[in-house]
Amino acid sequence: MFLKIGSVVAVALACGFVTGCSAADEGSFDDGAAEVTSTSAHFETFVGADGKTYFDLVAGNGQNVLRSQGYTSASSAKTGMSSVVANGTETASYQILEASDGSYYFNLTAANHEIIGTSQMYSSKSNATRGASTVRALTLMLGETPEFKPAVKQARFEVFTGEDKKFYFHLRAGNGEIILVSQAYTAKSSAMTGIKSVQTNGANASQWHVSTAINGDYAIRLVAGNGATIGSGELYSSQSNANRAVSTIEGLLASNVPVISE
Repeated sequence: MFLKIGSVVAVALACGFVTGCSAADEGSFDDGAAEVTSTSAHFETFVGADGKTYFDLVAGNGQNVLRSQGYTSASSAKTGMSSVVANGTETASYQILEASDGSYYFNLTAANHEIIGTSQMYSSKSNATRGASTVRALTLMLGETPEFKPAVKQARFEVFTGEDKKFYFHLRAGNGEIILVSQAYTAKSSAMTGIKSVQTNGANASQWHVSTAINGDYAIRLVAGNGATIGSGELYSSQSNANRAVSTIEGLLASNVPVISE
């Protein structure tokens, strides 16, 4: 699977759930006092099928809140982590952007405007703003020498409580990469039901949607019979790579990967 997240993703990631995109609505946020319930955060690294090294910024509760671009070496990825720490404490480093379907996300950028990391999709601008505030609060906790460690190399579902106190799950591949992320649930039991929905609907090819972004990248999402999004993936450089990602997830589901709950 070829995961592509880099400096060209600014508008593309927001297009993951739609075909085409409107011009991005770039905004800023008044950070205020972001409430962070986790007491620690760290960087989690993994090597993609393209041989590049990626990292997630992970809150103490296990929620990944920021995904990096791909780096050609572990040392370069470490430099990228330092850039997150250096730039993540500044509110001006965050760009709140809107997709044509009304979803929002944010980018963390360096002083030269290069994108360092990109968030997940959010259903509203206020949620994306809160997500950016969470990342800023976490970077303030990291200090100059943040912890980083390899991702857990076990294919599995993980259920956790987000910084917003809602429940989520994500699916890891065998290389540790988080390849499918859920929507928010108000109860843990609902998140567990969501996993069952992934297991049921994920076996049906018609429930997988591959969407085109304006720069030619592709994103995947899994929908239920009523059209609601159950889970979404990352950006891929070609439709064949996106289709391969779907096949990878289908293979994981067929293997009955375990569910790990907090």
